[in-house]
Amino acid sequence: MSAADIELWFYARPNRGFSIEQRHARVMDGMSRFGAPLGFKGLNLPIAPDCGGELAAVYGIKLPVRGLKFIGDYTYRGEKYVYHDRAYMDEHIRYGFKISNKKIDYSDVVKNQIPKVVEAFEPYRVRVDYDMYAFNYQGRSPEDNPIYFKLREDESINIDGRNNIYTLYPAQFWDAELCERALGYGPDEVVARLQGKVQDVRRLTNGVYLVLNDDPELTYEDFVEMNQRIKPMLGVV
Repeated sequence: MSAADIELWFYARPNRGFSIEQRHARVMDGMSRFGAPLGFKGLNLPIAPDCGGELAAVYGIKLPVRGLKFIGDYTYRGEKYVYHDRAYMDEHIRYGFKISNKKIDYSDVVKNQIPKVVEAFEPYRVRVDYDMYAFNYQGRSPEDNPIYFKLREDESINIDGRNNIYTLYPAQFWDAELCERALGYGPDEVVARLQGKVQDVRRLTNGVYLVLNDDPELTYEDFVEMNQRIKPMLGVV
């Protein structure tokens, strides 16, 4: 069996109040304050990217850890471009690596490094994707997962996006706005409901950070059990 792929996704709502150059400068300042594996301290920082004729400006950076991939992007800031309240409009930071990478301490990344990226990038949502577990959990058809596909029929719901929390991941961050829109209550209530019942739940910046399972050998069965056990505590379907 091949080693699992890990992806760390950070989602931010674009803000026209800051140009791409201003946003990039702020992000780079934060990312350069801490080191490897996720931080940029001591590295040659990329210049602010340009959209050109596209609707996103994409950039990368050469990280010192072999096998660790990174890509970032910002959304076009044109005044006439209509921003829809959907996750496909977000700007991102994404990392990818194999769980077998000996240069990366997965548990340390989950517990300590991701919160530093949250402080630097100021996302509204973060997720740690372990292999294809989330995709398989959501199902491929209504027969696999009738609840998920019923939610998809409601156009007002942005599943696992800006106003909905459906899938729980090994670790995640939700800002206060996402908590209120998706759960109906704020980060403090998330902490109150989960304190002592999960590996870690804590306030972070303007939201809440949850570590539900940092086991590098996480099985799909454990992933499903984690969702089945914790989602009722949060009141999500």
